[in-house]
Amino acid sequence: MLIPQGKSSFNEGIEISRVGGLIQIMIAREDDMNRMNLQVLHRFLEIANSLKEDSTANVCIITGKGHNSFSFGLLNPALRASMSKDEVVQLVRFANEVFNTIESLPQIIIAAINGKVIAGGFELALACDIRYAADHVNMSMPEAAWGGFPGAGAPVRLPMIVGAARALELICTGKEVSAIDMERWGIVQAIYPQNDFMNQVLSVAHKINSSGPLATKGAKRIIRQRLIQGFHEASELSKALRHSLEWSEDVAEGMKAHSQNRVPQFKGN
Repeated sequence: MLIPQGKSSFNEGIEISRVGGLIQIMIAREDDMNRMNLQVLHRFLEIANSLKEDSTANVCIITGKGHNSFSFGLLNPALRASMSKDEVVQLVRFANEVFNTIESLPQIIIAAINGKVIAGGFELALACDIRYAADHVNMSMPEAAWGGFPGAGAPVRLPMIVGAARALELICTGKEVSAIDMERWGIVQAIYPQNDFMNQVLSVAHKINSSGPLATKGAKRIIRQRLIQGFHEASELSKALRHSLEWSEDVAEGMKAHSQNRVPQFKGN
């Protein structure tokens, strides 16, 4: 089913609007910092599968509702504590499937990073073709402090953008990065003032939408083909390591330390 013109809400934490070939998708869960739960991921996958078959859609903007957050990802220590290990692994693997589907869409996908972005929210942005940030934004991947690593694509995609050394630094330290550094390292293509952010992003999206669709979609297809070598192998390794990590003593210690507000004592097993 094609996405209809105008605005609509799917009532699972997603709002969507369409004007011609331009589609906007908004994560609308401000009360939880636009975190993506299982329902949001399912709705993302449904929308992505619709876009696969929609030759009249040319460009899609993904953003978060409000100004505080683009998305705080999938999990935090408190949420993890309420889930079984199998449920955690299932959620992360499903997020991988959704983000891979978004990345493989024929349309140009823009991440409009309108607020703070961490963990899986950053991994969603990495799955997009082009990223823009508001000037007040910062990002981080705190998973290593919890005894884990980003499991929904960051170790696979981030090195292709910033290089292996910078990717390891960001993932292993969990350091918070400003919009200025995000632009300097090529994570985002431009920074725009917060009060005019979406207008600036829409201006770019309209330019893409008005370009020849065979040209824009063809260019994306060629570029993806050039970058795809090694992606599948790295993605499969990430899945395998993330699965074994979930049952490690380090993850248990990371969660316990966070709940007790102390420094974790990791042993590497």
